[in-house]
Amino acid sequence: MTALRPARPARRVGIAGPGGDAKPDPWAGGAGDAGDAGYHGEDGEGGSAAAPAFSARRSAPGGGTRPGGGTRPGGRPIVLGWRVLLVCMLVAGLVGGAISGLAVAITTGDTSVEPVKTLGVGSPAPVTDRRTVAAVAAAALPTVVTVDVGGAGDDGSGGTGSGVIISSDGYILTNNHVIAPAVANGSPISVRRYQEFGQIQAQVVGRDPQTDLAVLRIPAPTPLPAATLGQSGSLVVGAPIVAIGAPLGLSGTVTTGVVSALDRNPTVPAENGTAATVLIGAIQIDAAINPGNSGGPLLDALGQVVGINAAIAAVPGHEEQTQSGSIGVGFAIPVDFARSVAQELIATGRATHPYVGASAATVTAGEATATGGVPGARLVSLVSDGPVARAGLRVGDVITRIDANTIRGTNDLLVAARLHRVGDKVIVTYVRGGVTATAQMTLQEQQN
Repeated sequence: MTALRPARPARRVGIAGPGGDAKPDPWAGGAGDAGDAGYHGEDGEGGSAAAPAFSARRSAPGGGTRPGGGTRPGGRPIVLGWRVLLVCMLVAGLVGGAISGLAVAITTGDTSVEPVKTLGVGSPAPVTDRRTVAAVAAAALPTVVTVDVGGAGDDGSGGTGSGVIISSDGYILTNNHVIAPAVANGSPISVRRYQEFGQIQAQVVGRDPQTDLAVLRIPAPTPLPAATLGQSGSLVVGAPIVAIGAPLGLSGTVTTGVVSALDRNPTVPAENGTAATVLIGAIQIDAAINPGNSGGPLLDALGQVVGINAAIAAVPGHEEQTQSGSIGVGFAIPVDFARSVAQELIATGRATHPYVGASAATVTAGEATATGGVPGARLVSLVSDGPVARAGLRVGDVITRIDANTIRGTNDLLVAARLHRVGDKVIVTYVRGGVTATAQMTLQEQQN
């Protein structure tokens, strides 16, 4: 078997990109030296792209009977031209807009009120190639950025990670482990866009270690090229995919493959004192991803983001190597899950985590056969007044299903909870003393 391991930070090779000692304003360009990222460091330069052209406004129709009325002194009719009327309408609109803006300023005290961010949903992923890899790459590369994290290395050198622009106003989705070292050290975080060498200081909007996701933001004086977030739920095994990132610091690298498996729940081992992370319903891929791909997008055959590349597997016995190459087994966080977490992070700076309020032990199929029981998650302890306790379950009960999700062990129990929202009511199927029963359970937010 292969063992899952977090990818080490990608060390820079060759000449490092430009960096500065100055610490500019968070929304100004420029940044310090790049630093280490977690699992996969990444160097994917995001590209500058011209702002999309706005549709030309249609000119007012001419010809026909002109509106007007009245007469000139001397008997000639006064005709008001259509241009005059158009000017009057535009002036009225501007005045109305100014009044509306004044109303906002008076009632809120802020003329830059920003609506709640809602990330779009693209088309279902095709099961066959729809566009050439070259076409997918050309469209997606300008939306991929390199996340430079300074101060993570003992020698002052740094590593990199990747991110993908998910909104034209500068929001970037990446992995938490990419920026965690910088956050811990108080080091600067900057990004580089595709085919650009200049670094742009980034602000941490929010991060969530439990799901290994984070959102950054960079200034956007003009609309930035943003990726389309697709539908990971529409993926099937064998569907073509494209991964973009900066493996081993080689920015703008494109690799291809297929979906090898779906709904994997691999546990990424802890590093640097952090807790282990379970990737929820991860997409398994055979496209080569290496240290440096973390936070980069996984794309479907339409060029839509269907996952965030997060981890690679390592051959047993080689997990502790400083750099371990791809063995054709990688994992990405599904975008359907990542989209929901990103929206929470953008809205509140934090993500909520529904949980069942119990610790459990896995009962394997072999153990169940040997003891005459059933496979599942056996409850070891309950949180007082937690969801499981309120539902009437007891220590020793074996949970076998939550709604339609089969529970084969503790990871499945965690995944089934996180696929729902706080406050959702679910049906729990459990076995007590050889008898199967069901109960309704209301998920609560896990308190750290």
